[in-house]
Amino acid sequence: MRALVTGANGHIGCHVVRAALDSGMSPVAFIREKADRRGLAGLDVEVRTGDILDAGSVTRAMAGTELVFHVAAAHRNFAVNPDDIVRPAVEGTKNVLEAARAAGVRRVVYASTAATVGLTADPARALTEDDFVETAEAPYMRGKIEAEKAARAAADLDVVIVNPSGVFGPRDYRITPASRAIVGALQGDPVFLHLCVTDVRDVASAHVLAATKGQKGRRYIATGDALAPKETAALFAKLGGVKPPTFTPPRFLANFLAGRMEKKAALEGGDAGLTRAMVKDALGRHLVYDSSRARTELGATFRPAEQVLKDTFRWLVFIGALSPKAAAKVNRALGAAAAPDPDWTK
Repeated sequence: MRALVTGANGHIGCHVVRAALDSGMSPVAFIREKADRRGLAGLDVEVRTGDILDAGSVTRAMAGTELVFHVAAAHRNFAVNPDDIVRPAVEGTKNVLEAARAAGVRRVVYASTAATVGLTADPARALTEDDFVETAEAPYMRGKIEAEKAARAAADLDVVIVNPSGVFGPRDYRITPASRAIVGALQGDPVFLHLCVTDVRDVASAHVLAATKGQKGRRYIATGDALAPKETAALFAKLGGVKPPTFTPPRFLANFLAGRMEKKAALEGGDAGLTRAMVKDALGRHLVYDSSRARTELGATFRPAEQVLKDTFRWLVFIGALSPKAAAKVNRALGAAAAPDPDWTK
């Protein structure tokens, strides 16, 4: 089966390509012309170039395919113009759905996020696919909420939705917001959210399982172990040689720090680890989800949190994402186990 993978060079996308290959599919990688292709290094796959905001290029890329994994999105926390994050999610998804409709594609697997399920005020109450959030301040969340609504509304298409959260692991060349949070915690930032720790390779496998076993119109949360802040800090101490603080900053301080990060990102053209919109959406809430449906209906499996974090730390050391001091601590904590996998490339 020929399967188009949008955003195929990204952190999740490049692993979806690999999972599709492993399952016997013939993936077609859809990426932008000047995209960083390191995530696809060593893979014998067809590459088609274009942009999800260019409807014509999406239509051309979909020619001859039977299945679409729509993974592409502007995965970042901050942009001077928030529409630079929202528009690719919403308009890009609509372009993919319309092209799939015109091409007679058999199924679309849409990579959403568990943030569209919501955030829970009570970490003891894990959210399920029956939970929804209707609005958010952060542009990434707003875009994903509206994009998922468009996917669910496409009743004439066979659409299955995957909702991952806390996605970590190797081959994150760009340093996505999740990996950036790991870098921050290894360098002394506090951890104060209950969250699920999920390996990117398991998320990719869940997408392929959704393509073959998922029910039309159904959402599948793809998340690993849920950890309390103290549990996360303990694993950081064991695997990374540093135990981050676990206090929750007061709202005024979080907003102050977020404002400084936004200003720095605007001046340097980068991303912000925290924004005031994120503070409004998430402070006092938690990213805790129940992945029972994906486990039972799809047969999805998820690595233990310790393994996920270990491999993430190793990757961040390998690509030089950590400060020399933090990298030295990880190497001391892991010893020989800090060595990179033989197929990792820079």
